[in-house]
Amino acid sequence: MLRKVIDLSSDWRYRSALDSPGSPATATSIWRACRSLPTEIHLDLLNDKLIPDPFVGKNEEALQWVGEMKWEYETSLSIPIEAFQSDARAVLVMEGLDTFATVTLNEKTILESANAFIAHRLELTRAMFDTADDNGFQSSSNSDDAASVVTGSLRIVFDNAERRGLEIKEQHPEHDWFTFGSGTTRLATRKPQYHYGWDWGPKLMTCGPWKPIYLEYFTSRIADVAISSSLSTDLQDAVVTVSVEVDGPAEQVAVDLLLHGNVIHHEVTTVREKVGLVQIKVAGPELWWPHNLGPATMYSIRVFLSTAQANDLLHVDQLEKSFGIRKIELVQRKLEDQDGTSFFFKVNNIPVFAAGSCWIPADSFVSRISQRRYEEWIQLARDCNQNMIRVWGGGVYESPAFYDACDQQGMLVWQDFMFACGNFPAHPEFRAQIAVEAEQNVRRLRHHPSIVLWCGNNEDYVIYPLRRIQYDATETSPEAILKSIFPARYFYEHALPNICADLTPDTPYWPGSPFGGDMVNSQLEGDIHQWHVWHLDMFPYQDYPRLSGRFVSEFGMQSLPCLETTMEFFPADATSATLENNVLENTFLNWHNKMPDGHDRICHYGRANISFGASSLAEVIYNTQLIQAETVATAYRSWRRLWQGPRKEYCGGALVWQLNDCWPVTSWAIADYYLRPKMAYWAMKRECAAVTGGLSRIVKDGAERTLEYWAANMTQTGVTVDITIRAWLVTTGERILERKLHNRMSLAPNRSIDLGSLAIDDMNLPRTQQHRDIAFALSLDFQDSSNDTPKSVQAINFHEPLREVPFPSDKTKVDLRISQSAMGISVQAKAAVPIKGLLIEVDGDSTAKWDDNGIDLMPGQVAELRYLGQSLRPGQEDRLRARWLGGYLDQSSDLRASL
Repeated sequence: MLRKVIDLSSDWRYRSALDSPGSPATATSIWRACRSLPTEIHLDLLNDKLIPDPFVGKNEEALQWVGEMKWEYETSLSIPIEAFQSDARAVLVMEGLDTFATVTLNEKTILESANAFIAHRLELTRAMFDTADDNGFQSSSNSDDAASVVTGSLRIVFDNAERRGLEIKEQHPEHDWFTFGSGTTRLATRKPQYHYGWDWGPKLMTCGPWKPIYLEYFTSRIADVAISSSLSTDLQDAVVTVSVEVDGPAEQVAVDLLLHGNVIHHEVTTVREKVGLVQIKVAGPELWWPHNLGPATMYSIRVFLSTAQANDLLHVDQLEKSFGIRKIELVQRKLEDQDGTSFFFKVNNIPVFAAGSCWIPADSFVSRISQRRYEEWIQLARDCNQNMIRVWGGGVYESPAFYDACDQQGMLVWQDFMFACGNFPAHPEFRAQIAVEAEQNVRRLRHHPSIVLWCGNNEDYVIYPLRRIQYDATETSPEAILKSIFPARYFYEHALPNICADLTPDTPYWPGSPFGGDMVNSQLEGDIHQWHVWHLDMFPYQDYPRLSGRFVSEFGMQSLPCLETTMEFFPADATSATLENNVLENTFLNWHNKMPDGHDRICHYGRANISFGASSLAEVIYNTQLIQAETVATAYRSWRRLWQGPRKEYCGGALVWQLNDCWPVTSWAIADYYLRPKMAYWAMKRECAAVTGGLSRIVKDGAERTLEYWAANMTQTGVTVDITIRAWLVTTGERILERKLHNRMSLAPNRSIDLGSLAIDDMNLPRTQQHRDIAFALSLDFQDSSNDTPKSVQAINFHEPLREVPFPSDKTKVDLRISQSAMGISVQAKAAVPIKGLLIEVDGDSTAKWDDNGIDLMPGQVAELRYLGQSLRPGQEDRLRARWLGGYLDQSSDLRASL
């Protein structure tokens, strides 16, 4: 019998199992048809207009009753009788139930589940269907079609996860239930932690069948396919090993290896002890590369399973998986000229500076994230010159569509296990759950070449230093660890690394993020979360050069999202009066910043750096985004400078917190919930380009004395550049310096190069305002090897803090012109004086996209910003809005001072 699958995504209904004060009667007692599976209760209630949109206004607060109730989902199973033939097996597959779920078939319990991250396979028997059901479904095998099918009622009851977590806590009073936030009951459950609320996300305790449910019946099936590849030292030969696990009797496995859709190898092997093993030699393999190094080539394995029948072989199952041939190494070694060890990745023998971001679930309700939306998010990151995404440990092990998008687009993935910001228990029941959870998800994801690191947790190791509590890090005995104040080390240092070593030995494992050194957040080894800016001491972002680490896996700065997204914060009946006076005191804006003192910190950094007004929503959005952009740019510019070649990899990567949002919110994201980039997005894109330059003013004795300059060449070939320094007076736009520093200089590949320093006092510059009124620009001119065309990149440097720069708002004029060429529509911008943070928007186009924006602009230069939308045409200059530090341009080209 060929394995058959019956989709069970449709014809479900739902209702509440218990009444709750404040809940609408229609939501508590009436069976209603639900959305196609997968689904979640909030989405079903929203679809039936029983609740308002949880993302609007303060609706979240009014919807807490949803998570306090029990909810039931039910469908009628109709299964062909052939599924119960003597040699066949029928299995109900539930890929994910969120979270505390009781599954019954004809009122008999067949499953008690307490883990949203675990899939269940429930074997069904014919006898299970011989019970009548009085709940509205026919459940009898004595109907007219009894000869061909059996029917039954399948029901799933989802319990209140917070209450169940509290019960588990009370059963284990010996444990120190400590967490950074979001309540301690979350530590007791295996539910997506962010559902409990986070400092960027709402508390929406959803539940439901959040992953697919289907029934399969078979005589034998392919239970799992493990694919691994090993490369020769010179990368010219590979061996692909395919291990096929079989469930049921089977004699033979046939394996096809495909490249670009074509079969390039076919091999047949005998099944021995439920395993079929094949090794395939591949000469001159096409390797999988991160997108900035080469093509992300994917191979496929197609497996056919056969059993003996009479004198022939019967084909009973088949499966296809994609994979990539690549070699990954996590390099930790001694460094030249500095203490400590490196922390960076090598892909196919090439050292990689990881420039990327941290990923949270892209929605509070992940079942509605489409494949296209995942692809758009990864494309957005790729277009920003990112090459790594870190899947954060408080969310979910992501959908196959997420990892497929990363595979296909050449994005490296740092994968956390789902532990975040807490002291998790390790009692026997919890250990048993984690063992199944970890094994299932590693098996599910290990074939993705994009995954280059498994990481035990997010920030669990930093709890104790922050609480000033010591644990014995030298104690390695599992038994002793389980009895300690930090029992979850058992997972991070024993259970999880052992599972990874067994199932995916070629992919590195790391105990936690951050981890390294006596304080687990060392600047000299391992990875670091750099929160001395924004959190903790609230250092100036200008301190980032001295706050580096060997690998900075978190850092960031909050900002408001784009105007169109921010307007989602307000209910339809909110009036403009709600935004008078101090915008940041608005009730709805405050509700949509989940960090209690987030707006205070935004104001702190705003006022420290610019003239930070708060009377206009558009102005506040711009100001917060400008500060975030300057923060992100400073970090990447400073830390990429430390990537200086072999044994000088003083910083091996930086991942900004965070790429995305799960709802419309003020947060650290560089693109908001609707994939609208903030100014920080383009700042990161510029700083992480293949070839960049850098400038830094060095202050001594209270004055700016020296100008350091450097260049980064992250390509794999040498680049020959001409380097020029220029300077302008901010007040008048007069160019006061132009000097060629290097002619035909060769920049070595894959590193940054410190090029020297210039004594400012020796430049014969005006000193009217101690150089605060001078803007410098370092220009690198070279030939772009990708298309053999001239290219110029520029590093612009203003005095900081920017509030001390005398920008002349009364003299500022920005000219904008729309042009069209073979490349499409562009907006050309020029100004008479140096401009900081020029942001261009299109009236009436909320989906406008740009290849660059939020730029600095020097006099005599014309910036060309390519418009990637559909609605803008030449002659529509009156639709352009522009804002910069010190002014803005409205639709009628009327200049007004805004700061």
